[in-house]
Amino acid sequence: MERTVIERGAIRKDPGGRLGVALVYPNTWRVGMANLGLHAVYRLANAEADILCERVFLPEDPGAEPRSVESGRSLRDFDVVAFTLSFEDDYVNVLDLLRRAGIPLRTVDRDDRFPLVVGGGIAVQINPEPLAPFFDLFLVGEAEELLPPFFRVMRGPEVRAGRAAALRALCQLPGGYVPSLYDVAYGDTRDPAAGWVTRFEPRDGASPLVKRLYVPDLRQVATSRVVESPGAQFGDLHLTEVARGCLWGCRFCAAGFVQRPYREVDLEVLRGEARKGMAMGLRVGLVGPDTSDHTGLDPLTCTIAAEGGTFSPSSLRVDALTPELSARMAAGGERSVTLAPEAGTDRMRKVVNKDFPDDRIVQAARDALDQGMRNVKMYFMCGLPTETDEDVDGMASLALRIRDEVMHPRARETGRMGRITLSVNPFIPKPWTPFQWAPMHDPDCLAGKRRLLEKRLRPHGVEVEFLSPREAWVQALLSRGDRRVGDLLERAVLEFGKSVRRAVAGWPHDPEFFVSREIPVGDQLPWDFIDHGIDKSFLWREYRRGVSGRITPKCNLTSCRACGLDCADHPELRLPGTVTP
Repeated sequence: MERTVIERGAIRKDPGGRLGVALVYPNTWRVGMANLGLHAVYRLANAEADILCERVFLPEDPGAEPRSVESGRSLRDFDVVAFTLSFEDDYVNVLDLLRRAGIPLRTVDRDDRFPLVVGGGIAVQINPEPLAPFFDLFLVGEAEELLPPFFRVMRGPEVRAGRAAALRALCQLPGGYVPSLYDVAYGDTRDPAAGWVTRFEPRDGASPLVKRLYVPDLRQVATSRVVESPGAQFGDLHLTEVARGCLWGCRFCAAGFVQRPYREVDLEVLRGEARKGMAMGLRVGLVGPDTSDHTGLDPLTCTIAAEGGTFSPSSLRVDALTPELSARMAAGGERSVTLAPEAGTDRMRKVVNKDFPDDRIVQAARDALDQGMRNVKMYFMCGLPTETDEDVDGMASLALRIRDEVMHPRARETGRMGRITLSVNPFIPKPWTPFQWAPMHDPDCLAGKRRLLEKRLRPHGVEVEFLSPREAWVQALLSRGDRRVGDLLERAVLEFGKSVRRAVAGWPHDPEFFVSREIPVGDQLPWDFIDHGIDKSFLWREYRRGVSGRITPKCNLTSCRACGLDCADHPELRLPGTVTP
């Protein structure tokens, strides 16, 4: 069956006289339709009577031209080609989609015959520079704040005056970043003492800092799946966003910093969204950086259960998984509990700013299995700053402890032995985190850590899923890359079948400059021009606290002014039940 036949909720309009926006997710339809950011932009754009917004995905046929789901139009037939960017792995797909559509890859090679190429999404908020040569405009921040002024300019006389005039007008928008209006220079990658960014100068009215825009009050903002797609990833779930930002400040997590401040959707709004999903016979997927922070999680999940529905949270902290919540999840059909200790020892968890002991992790697994779940999956990171082989071995020890103390006794009672799985990802230093200055361990070192885990766990039937260290190396190169990495991406797409790793050979720069060195604190970083409201000195202090194993308490929105956002001065951020000091 064609995927468009089984979709529910797709929006189709007559294109006549409307501004045409191709909303592109640079991966397959199945993957892209699980992205709530795409759904949000699709809904917001199509709410405008004079905007036609259609979705485009990476065709599964490697030779096929990308065309819109709704009408089959080519990318070249739209006025705007708008990419939503979430993952570095998809960067090569961006260039591949433009190439297949017959659109010049570099903005300098496009004229008024071609659509405006625009990018947004979490990856843009972190570091857009590897893609800067290929985008006419980036919109930095959240769609609800960015799209209305963007559309106002696109309707205005500057656009009719041509591409150059349009870009000069768009660079004036808060959150608007036009890379071609900045003169940029870098030090030599083979001489780190030369510094990193040596010149970053705006022209033609562009701002030296680009302010990230965010919705200041999220309480009445409902962001859910607009088009239900049973064949897509998580297609059995009606996904709805419960919050943005995070209170905890895990030092490796970019979303925990670039999505600050923490804001949550009102409980009654979420109840309404949950009922929409249940009315369609779907489970309710609760989405957020840490859904367990939501002050209404218990009453929300109780409502869903009481009204005959089921739910699945995208993420829960180990110390928030109560027996009661586990019982509601198990009653709704959850057979596996997912825990994210991130590190294998108490010491290492303090480095990343997670403050719970091994006993609490074991107890969370016990609570889940006591309520009827069978399997345990745990997420870890490997190669974190200050990590030792003892810390790596701690992951195995923790898994075996859960197996011996929790799963074996349960198996004797039920006659069924569940599975325990470790999903281990190499640490990748991300911009806008306290660990942005830290080096990444080299692939051979990470492969040795993988062998250590497998040797310890495989004889006991514990599965280990380990992201390829070489794939992680490429992610790190793209994550901390500058515009020179754009040359590498182009080379990968045009000459090496989208393989960045193969394209490195012959690239005139040292990739380890971006990946495996500890960056001097005095260097100007490629992403420093983005204004998140967070003090760089705060991130540096957190880095030093991390390598010293010191915990920083979670954000207190009623009193905190630590990071630069001064949440205490914004009453709209106060959570239900909090008392103003």
